Amino acid sequence: MIIRRYLNSQVLGTTVAVAGLLTVILMSGRIIQFFERAASGRISVDLLAAAVWYRMPSFLELILPLGLFMGLLLALGRMYLDNEMSVLAASGVGQRRVLRWLSPSVLLITVATAIMSLWLTAMGYAASAQLYAEQAQRSTFDLIQPGRFQQVGGRMLYADISNDRAQLQDVIMLESKKDAQGVERQIIIQAEAGQRVYDTTLQGQAIELSNGSRWDVRPGDGAYQRMDFQRYRLRYRQADVSGEKVDSPRATATLSLWPQRHNNPIAAAEIGWRWSLVVLVPIVSLLALPLAKVNPRQGRYLKLLPAVVLYLSYVVLLIATRNAVEKGHVGSAVYAVVHGLYLMLALLLFRIGRPRRVPHQALGT
Repeated sequence: MIIRRYLNSQVLGTTVAVAGLLTVILMSGRIIQFFERAASGRISVDLLAAAVWYRMPSFLELILPLGLFMGLLLALGRMYLDNEMSVLAASGVGQRRVLRWLSPSVLLITVATAIMSLWLTAMGYAASAQLYAEQAQRSTFDLIQPGRFQQVGGRMLYADISNDRAQLQDVIMLESKKDAQGVERQIIIQAEAGQRVYDTTLQGQAIELSNGSRWDVRPGDGAYQRMDFQRYRLRYRQADVSGEKVDSPRATATLSLWPQRHNNPIAAAEIGWRWSLVVLVPIVSLLALPLAKVNPRQGRYLKLLPAVVLYLSYVVLLIATRNAVEKGHVGSAVYAVVHGLYLMLALLLFRIGRPRRVPHQALGT
């Protein structure tokens, strides 16, 4: 049917546009964080693209329901303003039929959200955790970027590096520390070369610098001490290992978590959260239909802010429920209570928004 295709194309087009915009906004913040960590030498630049890609499903599982909700509000709101919905209503097309016509779009987003929530998000977290586990096996030495200043192990470092990444060249290192009297001092180290060694005294990896000088400078008065050396060793920290662990619930497949839901509250909370995102889609779609109805004189954005606040309250309640279930304060059945409350609200708004029938009265003579 032409009208059915028209409705779905309008809603899906708006949904894709809103979801794309939200993805760019949210992912840009995450990408900036990754670049900051790479610039400071805490993670390898090689991990950036993979880390962003693996975290994409965890964003989409939240963005897709919101995108559909906003798509319904904007697309149907425009149709109300252009009196298209009024024409449909005058032709005998009620909200129930509109809901049936929009079922392909709702079903498509529901399936996509289910794939993200129940499958791809856990796979992404697991792959990301594996990347960080491999990173943990690498030292800060492996993360040094040649020819640029970067923060390495609490020190500012500038150095060139050999092609096999085994030898540093033209090393400059700066460090700030306080002496016993609490006076801040600047330590500047310059060396011709450096290499990675294992120091038995320090019980760990160290950088051994050769043929250089060490300046101990007290800012403000020009006083300094200089020490020339042939060999100088510095211990450095291991690379940043922050991120999800391989065995964390978020990185565990849904089928593996399912048998643990009765004995493990964290597993129960994670299972409930994943299914809640799937159930969220049809309920917010039902909420959007009556909320999208506006009069031509009101403007299409009149009900947009209250609708978004209502959606956010739904998601916040689900997050609070997940936290409470994880701590064992409530059972996972509370998820169903939250969904039931918003389903009842959607049905109530749907019923209130239906046009009232005017009783037929016979004309008297």
